[in-house]
Amino acid sequence: MRTKRWTGKSAETIRRYAPIGSADLPVNSHVNLRGQSYYSMKSSLYPELKTAISGICSKLEIKIDNQLQQEYQNGKHPNLLSYEKVEKSSISIPTIQKYLIGAQTILNQPSQFYDIFRACRHYFFIKILDHALETNINKVSNYEERVEKLLKETTYDPFDAILFELAVSSTYALSPKCKNINFLESKSKTAPEFQFTNENKQYFVECKKFNRDSDIASQMRKDVKEKARPTLYFFKKMNKSAVIEVAFHKNPKSISSKLISDICYEAFMKKITIIDKSLTALVKPLPPQKLKEFALYPSPKYFWQRYRYRNQGEWFGLTSLINAKYGYYNSIENQTERVSSTWLDEADFECVFKWKITDENILWRYKKLGYNLLFKGLNQLQSHGENSILHAWLERDGFAGHRRNELLDFFSRLKKGMKDKFSWIVFNETIIDVSVGGLFDFIEHAHPISGPSAKHSKPIIDSIFLKDQDFVRENGEFGVGHELPDIDEVSNNK
Repeated sequence: MRTKRWTGKSAETIRRYAPIGSADLPVNSHVNLRGQSYYSMKSSLYPELKTAISGICSKLEIKIDNQLQQEYQNGKHPNLLSYEKVEKSSISIPTIQKYLIGAQTILNQPSQFYDIFRACRHYFFIKILDHALETNINKVSNYEERVEKLLKETTYDPFDAILFELAVSSTYALSPKCKNINFLESKSKTAPEFQFTNENKQYFVECKKFNRDSDIASQMRKDVKEKARPTLYFFKKMNKSAVIEVAFHKNPKSISSKLISDICYEAFMKKITIIDKSLTALVKPLPPQKLKEFALYPSPKYFWQRYRYRNQGEWFGLTSLINAKYGYYNSIENQTERVSSTWLDEADFECVFKWKITDENILWRYKKLGYNLLFKGLNQLQSHGENSILHAWLERDGFAGHRRNELLDFFSRLKKGMKDKFSWIVFNETIIDVSVGGLFDFIEHAHPISGPSAKHSKPIIDSIFLKDQDFVRENGEFGVGHELPDIDEVSNNK
C-alpha cells in the first residue's frame, strides 16, 4: 500500500523589469513637453513593446482606436483605463482596446495625460498576451473560442481570466515535456480548460483567476475614502497642507467621520500622536514647495518624495485633496471641453490621508481567498481522471504582504476533506509595481501543492508569466516566496 502526502513546496520567485519605467521625469515646457528628442528617446527603449502591440493587432485583425488614443493621452477620458471596482469609465470599449491604448501611451510619451501606474500593468500584459497568442496559434489546438471571448470582454477581471488561460496553455505548449495541447469546449461548465500528454499519460489543466480586488477590499477602500473626505475638506477650509497618517483599529465604516476629523485636528494642533481605541492619528504639516519643473502627478516619485508613500510600503492606501495648477499641451482638434493633465505646475494646497488597518480579524477578511473558486476548479477536474493540475492566479497587494497563513488555511481544509484527486495545485502570485525611480516591476511567486496523484517531486510547470530570460529565480518559503531587493537598487548596481 502506498501512502500519499499533500505537501506545500517551497515557492519559486522570478522577476522581470522594464529598462526604465517611462515618463516619471520632469518636463520643462508648457508647449512641447521637452519636444521630439525626448519622445524619440523614450520610444526607442521599448522596441519589444512596439512589436507586441503590432503583433496583437495583426494576429487578432484589429486596430487601435487612434481617435480615442489621442483623446485619452490628451486628458479627455482620464478614467478610460480605470479598474472597474475603483471607478468606472463613462465609455464602454473592449478591454483589448484598453490594453492597447494603455501600452501605446507609453510609446507616445511625452503626453499631457499619463497614468504611470496603469501604464505599468498594460506594459507587461500586452507583451504577455502577444507571446501567448503567438504560441497558441502555432502549438495549441482549439484556442479560437478563447480568443473570440477575449475580444468581446469589456471589463478587466473577465478579460484577465481569459488572458491567464492563454498564458498557461502557451507555457505548457513551450515545454518539451508536454505534447498535444488541446483546449476543451467551454460550453460545458464542468470541463477543464485544456488537456495535454506527458510521458504517454493524459493530463487536464484548469485555470482560475481571482479578481484583482476582492469585494471586501474594494468596499473598504471606498469606505475609507468616504470617511476621509470631511477631514480633507476641513484642512482645506483652514488652508493647512498636511500629511495625515491614520491607523484604524476597527472597521473604518463603524467610525464616524466627525470622530476621525476631531482626532486628526487635535493631533495637528498639539503636534503629537493621538491614540484612541478606534484609531491612531499623526498629522505632519506639509511645507509649501516651489517646483523648478513640472512633476508627474500622480507618480511614485512624487508620492514618495512629498508624502513618504509607496505602494509596497506599510500604508494600505492614500486619498488626497489638492488645489493646483497643471501644465497643458492639448493636441485634440476643435477641443472645447475641459481636459485633464498629469503634469503638476504648482500647488497652493495639498492634503493627503494615508491609512492602514491594524485589526487582525479585518486583515484576515481582507486577505482571505475565495476558497469556493478553488474547490470549483478541483470539482471540474474530478471527472477527468487523477492526472490533473489547477493553476490559480492571485495578485498581491504590497501593503498586505504575503498570504502564507491564508494559503496554509486552504491547505488544511483541502487535507481535511481528503476527497479531491489531483496532481498539483499551483498558486501563481504576481506583484506589479512602479518604483520610485520609474522602473516597471513584475514579480511572480509560484506556490505549488502536490496532490495524491502527483508523479514527480515538482510540478511539470510552475511559473506562468515569466519565461527563461530577463529574470531572477530564487527559492523561498511556501506562501511567501523569496524577498527580492528593491528594483531601483538592482538597477543602480548594474
